[in-house]
Amino acid sequence: MVDSTVLLVVRIFAAFGALALICSPSILMRQIHKQKHVGVASVIPLVMLAINSHVWMMYGYLGENYFPIFSCYTFGDLAALTYVAIYWRYTTEHRYVARVIAVALIVIIILSIYAILGGFGYTGQTRAQVAKTMGYIGDATAVCLYAAPIEKLFQVLKHKSAAFINAHMVMASLANNIMWFTYGTLTANWIIIAPNILFIALNSSTLVLCIVFNPKTHPLHESFFAHDDTPIEVSVELSPKNGSKVPNIPSPEYKAMQSPLEPLRIHLDINTS
Repeated sequence: MVDSTVLLVVRIFAAFGALALICSPSILMRQIHKQKHVGVASVIPLVMLAINSHVWMMYGYLGENYFPIFSCYTFGDLAALTYVAIYWRYTTEHRYVARVIAVALIVIIILSIYAILGGFGYTGQTRAQVAKTMGYIGDATAVCLYAAPIEKLFQVLKHKSAAFINAHMVMASLANNIMWFTYGTLTANWIIIAPNILFIALNSSTLVLCIVFNPKTHPLHESFFAHDDTPIEVSVELSPKNGSKVPNIPSPEYKAMQSPLEPLRIHLDINTS
């Protein structure tokens, strides 16, 4: 049996690991707020953080694991909403982001209804059984959370630059995985152990790519911004704004020009008259 003091210490470190993961996007959010645009950052990891935090918050409540699970992921739920709000403020792709947020809200509402009904016994399950089900769902959402940046890994390999990866979030995730793996091992909780084995391997590989293709030594080539697969916005205006002082000069390419032979014909007519 694990000593209670040792378990408490591991709980505290696991809580710090979870909070580090939850707070890691704040660095990116600060950069986005400072630059007034989202750059190459994706909204998917932020939305998945919101779903993941909400599911684990409900798992902690139903399983009466108020520390570290319920308390940490309640904070994570609120933090993720803040991150998504900041991203929405500075993104130019509001239609796409709105669709992603709508899907996330539907998932959160459905899972919340199940947890509430199950907690009151309307699903024919005990509270512990509902908590176990939410734990399995939490594993699935956690896999999606860590799988979300995989889209960026392909970009890293394609452009030979880790500018697409938030290295701070990767390091925080790795530390979080190690702490929770230890906590799951001490409590013999395979709902926590199993996914963290996968996450440790995935984050370690991602961190290696961050080191090999460090953005400081491997910046994005200028051709990326000119020939990116996604449409880019051009600042050149096809029509001048009202009140512009620049004269509207028609292009000579499309202007009907007088034939150069016309003056010569007129001159000859005058001489012969």
